[in-house]
Amino acid sequence: MLFVLIEGQYAQKLSILLHHNIAIVAILLIIVIGVGFSYTSVSFSEAASMFDKYREFLYIPMFILIFQDDKSRKLGLYTFLAIMGITLFLSYLMVITGIEIGKGTPESPFVFKNYITQNVLMALAAYFVAILAKKQWLYSIVIALAIYNILFMSAGRTGYLILLCLILVFFYQVYKLKGILIGGLVLMVVGGIAYNFSGILQERIDKAVINIQDYQHGNSNTSVGIRLEFYKNSLTLITKHPIFGTGTGSFSHEYNKLFAKYATNPHNDYLMIAVQWGIVGLGLFIFLLYSMWRASYSLNEPISFMAQGLVVTIIVGCLINSLWLDNTEGHMFAYLIGVFYGGLKVNFIQNT
Repeated sequence: MLFVLIEGQYAQKLSILLHHNIAIVAILLIIVIGVGFSYTSVSFSEAASMFDKYREFLYIPMFILIFQDDKSRKLGLYTFLAIMGITLFLSYLMVITGIEIGKGTPESPFVFKNYITQNVLMALAAYFVAILAKKQWLYSIVIALAIYNILFMSAGRTGYLILLCLILVFFYQVYKLKGILIGGLVLMVVGGIAYNFSGILQERIDKAVINIQDYQHGNSNTSVGIRLEFYKNSLTLITKHPIFGTGTGSFSHEYNKLFAKYATNPHNDYLMIAVQWGIVGLGLFIFLLYSMWRASYSLNEPISFMAQGLVVTIIVGCLINSLWLDNTEGHMFAYLIGVFYGGLKVNFIQNT
């Protein structure tokens, strides 16, 4: 951001942003979060802390400005893929050698942050490589290793769901309507194999099913039950202040004022945004996703496909986690938005 400011050319930069729908919506969303300071029920410092957590929306226009040229966009994408490739290598190395590398263990071989984050980004990276793969079989090996890492070596259920959705999106993009049928069959095969042969995936899925059954019988004191309780209670909060919400940083205060269980966020970005900034904030967030999807059709293949996969990842992931609230995921989303949408009509990957 400092270099963007030092570089100057402010009139040109302003013109780029004012003619870029995604940048405009992101800026409007930041403005709404800022306005939320004026009517929040918490202190300025608490509101500022929440603003800081959602600063990734401010980074979207910054990354759009940074990734204006062909070379930087290409480098930006391949840097992300290279980092995830290194992560994949270290994850397998951890299992093979038994040496702890990064934050994980050989039993839970995630390298950075946690298994949820790594699984989400690994699924996205595997999808990007699949889009780039074409007929080069070496890419297929990388994709297979990434999918195995996600389904057989990680406990991240969010990554499982995103991967399965991206598989369906991939086959639809390649084969159009008949791709839905093909993708559905592939999902059945991959899901069946994973469930029957991946102990960790089977355990996580079975646990989720049991948690849901327990919740239906009145026991909400489980990982899934607590989330379902968060969702229900958040909807109650939204109905009390539906238009503008309760203000920036107010979620915990308002939630804990009405409900017994303590909560810092509902593990759902749509609910988190709607509680604080109402229909106005939620509408802008959804419009941001819509703008990204619509703008993807102005991109050349394969970038248009990758951009759509990013949108699907955000849509699905934000249903079961507050990914924009999380440091790593939020930053990577803003970064990749810049990579894909910095130059809407430029095909920066040719003959890949």
